[in-house]
Amino acid sequence: MNIPLLGLILQAVFFLCITIFNFVRVNIMENFSVYPVAFFELLLGVISLICGIIGIVKKTNVGLSIIVMFIGIFICFYFVFIYLLGEAGSPPPIRWFYK
Repeated sequence: MNIPLLGLILQAVFFLCITIFNFVRVNIMENFSVYPVAFFELLLGVISLICGIIGIVKKTNVGLSIIVMFIGIFICFYFVFIYLLGEAGSPPPIRWFYK
């Protein structure tokens, strides 16, 4: 299988999880914790970023590899902004720096 295409499929899974299947995310967060959802989304972002980098290094479909890499970076930024940073004085969902 083409590596950048695998990254694109993982990104499609991410976008489906935060749009159509959001009720599953919310259910997991309410019943268990925010950690499984957050780290699953981070895993999708990091793996798709790695797929983009591998595609650039191997020079297979460079244009798609660059797009996959940038979207992987945006997914990782999404993780940081949603789960690690607080908003308007409220604490972040994952407390990594606070006591």
